[in-house]
Amino acid sequence: MTATLDPTRPAHGGPASRWSPRRLGHHRYLWWLGALVLAGVAAAIAIRADSSPGPGIADDGAVNVLTAVVVVTPFLVWGLLHQVVSAVRRRVRDDVRHYGVGQPVAVRPAPHPGDDTEDDRVRYLVDVDHRPGAVAVRDRRARGGPSSWLDDGERRLRLRARSGLMTASEGTGPVFVARRFGPAGRRRWEIAVEGRRLHCEVRGSLPVPRRTLVDDEGTAWLVRVGRARRGRVHPSARVPERLSPAAAAFVVWFVAELDAKIRAARDAPLTGGGAADSGDSSGWDTGASGNDGGNDGGNDGGSDGGDSGSSGD
Repeated sequence: MTATLDPTRPAHGGPASRWSPRRLGHHRYLWWLGALVLAGVAAAIAIRADSSPGPGIADDGAVNVLTAVVVVTPFLVWGLLHQVVSAVRRRVRDDVRHYGVGQPVAVRPAPHPGDDTEDDRVRYLVDVDHRPGAVAVRDRRARGGPSSWLDDGERRLRLRARSGLMTASEGTGPVFVARRFGPAGRRRWEIAVEGRRLHCEVRGSLPVPRRTLVDDEGTAWLVRVGRARRGRVHPSARVPERLSPAAAAFVVWFVAELDAKIRAARDAPLTGGGAADSGDSSGWDTGASGNDGGNDGGNDGGSDGGDSGSSGD
């Protein structure tokens, strides 16, 4: 299962054609289209219901319906166009034909266990290879300030997300590292975990629905970012089988943090952005240039409008 990154292979493969609705960032535009169709049906029924023999529409009910349709239609058209443009900007743009099978890994919201405290709580759990809660990401408050930890039951690694660098470290130093390269507007991330390197390309400043990670052997690994809930996403992915639960959890944590920082940077002009991501997240740079907000840098993959590896939206 390989990515179509070899120049001798045909591009534009993928699970669907480049402009297929399956590659759009979302399908919210369908609700607006449906409302517009219903308005048209209502107008047609009102016209046919008018039984006056003369020209024009004399029935008061039909006139009221047509007036309401005329007033509402511009708003429906605007909403439809707005959602279509949004979906296109966040579409998946990678040329990946096949993805690796590997082992499944998924982030899910933590339940509300009774042993959580204000100083130590589980942010979310990571299921690895069908093992529920194999790894936990914990938020802790200590004298030195808030911190996040990755706990797989055997060891605890401190998580840091700084500008251009994300790490999971123990006492002797970083164990897993994600490092940023490349110019503004077209960043490339390299994730080094247990002897394997996964590459992810990020373009633009919009959240995307999936990302593609490509390893040194040319195999592509799909990460589905999913919808944001309470400001956070809970990715699911397929990762190489050789990765330990902790390494697999670091990969999806990286994607979740990248999405959170992109959202914070996007909302910064309105909210003063990123205040909630203080601490280890200071100095964050999403990698997007100031004027390329229309080019998503990875929902689904490297070039999936913000995707990774070969994708980038």
